[in-house]
Amino acid sequence: MTFDWTAPDGELFPCEEWKAESGPRGVLVCVHGLSGAATDFSALAGAAAQEGFASLAMNLRGQGLDPRAARRGAFLDLPVLANDVAAFTRLAQTRFPGLPLFLCGESMGALIVSWTIVHGKLDVPIRGLLFSAPVVELKKPSPWHLRLALRVLAVAAPNVRFYPAWFVSGKTGPLRVTRDEEHSRRVRNSPYFLRAYTFRFLQAFGELMDESRALAAHVRVPSLVLAAGQDVFIRPGQVRGWFDSLAAEEKTFRLYPEAYHLLWNDFDREIVLRDIQEWLGQRAAGVSI
Repeated sequence: MTFDWTAPDGELFPCEEWKAESGPRGVLVCVHGLSGAATDFSALAGAAAQEGFASLAMNLRGQGLDPRAARRGAFLDLPVLANDVAAFTRLAQTRFPGLPLFLCGESMGALIVSWTIVHGKLDVPIRGLLFSAPVVELKKPSPWHLRLALRVLAVAAPNVRFYPAWFVSGKTGPLRVTRDEEHSRRVRNSPYFLRAYTFRFLQAFGELMDESRALAAHVRVPSLVLAAGQDVFIRPGQVRGWFDSLAAEEKTFRLYPEAYHLLWNDFDREIVLRDIQEWLGQRAAGVSI
């Protein structure tokens, strides 16, 4: 169900809610990634609903469904985004008082969630964190001269747009993030899909990736981290290294060797979703994992 949510500054954003099939016994709050949208969580929310969890997903400022067209692909102000995530999580608590809250971040969304947690923006208790394919660094790090050029362009030409895919593949075309071609076509043809971002945005995203390992060292909430063996952005070992840096005493790592980046929108979705269902159920029941 689509609904309008009023952000702390009064702006209105379209968001999504899925009801639990029974109960509910918990709430999952979802934050999407680069060129993503709240609807990306439909499959995950459906699986969560089967286990008695309601789900709410927000659409981020700066991405394709931002009501301000000028911000799309141009906005990555972490304090503002963190305030949005915190306020949206409070909304979930208000709608479902007394139920355990879980926070899920996919891809870039995982980094935004960790930043929000570490910088103390959340004022509601979180029972668990789900990080799906967190892009904490790239498979092939950019050489120093390219990073220097990006820093210069972020200042000299901040609103000029370029293709993030180029930093991954050396090409400007869409990257293969799933084996499900029907899903891939649907995303590429959707109104929220963005191919190009401003240099200022790309520089801010790079800085967030650089900070990700330091953030992990302060994440103490029980966490589930998922990695895709065929991820176009990042190697499983890099995700594992970030997982090992998490300060949480209770943390679980799952690797899907044949899977692509969009884990619950890829061919291994049933295995992925079953693992998530099990983890959510155990955490909601207060079982240590």
